[in-house]
Amino acid sequence: MREIRKSQQFLSDQYEEMKKYLLSTDEEVKTLRIANQERKDHVHKFEAESGQMQGDINNLEQYGRRECLEFQGLSWEESENIDQLVIGVSKLLQVDLSAKDISVSHRLSPASESNGQPITITWFCSRRIRGSVFNNRHRLRANNKDHPKARLFFNESLTKTNRRRFSQCLRFKKENNFKFIWTKNGITYLRKDEGTPAFGIKTETDLVRHGSVAT
Repeated sequence: MREIRKSQQFLSDQYEEMKKYLLSTDEEVKTLRIANQERKDHVHKFEAESGQMQGDINNLEQYGRRECLEFQGLSWEESENIDQLVIGVSKLLQVDLSAKDISVSHRLSPASESNGQPITITWFCSRRIRGSVFNNRHRLRANNKDHPKARLFFNESLTKTNRRRFSQCLRFKKENNFKFIWTKNGITYLRKDEGTPAFGIKTETDLVRHGSVAT
């Protein structure tokens, strides 16, 4: 009988020890879960701050391009005067432009070529002058009758981020049968057709949200 009691006591003591161990382990697991959640929250906060910082840098870079336009399809000429080529485009737009309105023009690297022609970037002396050229771009096709097949056009000078976003929007436009796409101050805008409102795409999330509506 004494041996049975001793055995029962031993088992009871073992149970209590195991119970204490399990409770201690449970507390450690809870502590680790809290610490892990705090780390996740810290990472999410860091990612959000990093995304905001990258957005601010992109906006600042785009702001620095506010007086620029990029021309594609300007024919390469020996001993060329690029400013005069740009002035020639302005005549098609019926915009009065002179050399004093242009700060600098130059060809970009061969890696930036479009249809065999290097892209030309032009800095105008003011946003007003740049705006007068850009806002009359719709006249280019109508007044370029001498070269109807020429791929001569120009756009805003976009940052790498905004250029990538424009490409995504262009693909979205084709896949969802949108008629219109354009940029203004670095932001890409889309419109389904003449009777629908336009919307701007500032982030990839905007495109996903509008994509779910379009489908």
